[in-house]
Amino acid sequence: MTRPVIAYVTAPKGDLILSLLVGAVIRLSGGKPLRLREEPRSGERLFDGLILMGGLDIHPSRYDASIEIESRFDPERDGLEIGWLQHARDQDLPVLGICRGLQMLNIFYGGDLHQKLDPELTRDWPNGPLGYTLFRKPIQLTGQSFLSDVFAPYETVSVNSLHRRAVRTIAPGFHATACGERGGVQAIEADNAPLRLGVQFHPELLVYRADMRRLFRAFIKACA
Repeated sequence: MTRPVIAYVTAPKGDLILSLLVGAVIRLSGGKPLRLREEPRSGERLFDGLILMGGLDIHPSRYDASIEIESRFDPERDGLEIGWLQHARDQDLPVLGICRGLQMLNIFYGGDLHQKLDPELTRDWPNGPLGYTLFRKPIQLTGQSFLSDVFAPYETVSVNSLHRRAVRTIAPGFHATACGERGGVQAIEADNAPLRLGVQFHPELLVYRADMRRLFRAFIKACA
């Protein structure tokens, strides 16, 4: 059987280690990876599914907001991802957004972001680089969804957390499918097919776990 082509977007320049990791995960999950470095130039179907990875913050102008907190932005990548999301929408292709990717998916379809997390949500989070990397938090799955099928029979899942921005208003046509223990959107899904899913954690960094491998396999199966 032909493997579905799964395209992915990281930073246009650099991100070599992340790119190699994601490519390996896609292969191990049954797909054929394709890294996208340039904006789409035609309407032809180039791949079967799209993954948007984590990275620098999205510029607030993309959701009609002014800068509240100084951060590192990547306008070139913002434009690249918007172009490929448009292509995926035109072609009715499944999309998986990871961390920043969830945020871009939400923005593209009309939602917006909190530029700073509620201190109440992060009061117990570590600050040091090692603690930040190893930190895990529980998220609660909400109702029947693609994500709940992947993680069944569990309704609570332990995930990492490498972000400092979050969904504020969920885009029209989407709904939350996971939330944090103290609130906050941790996953969104489109109300209707094709599958468009965003998670606020990094499953590619947890791929040693069977449940995270199931997530990638289930997504690639949906793209086949």
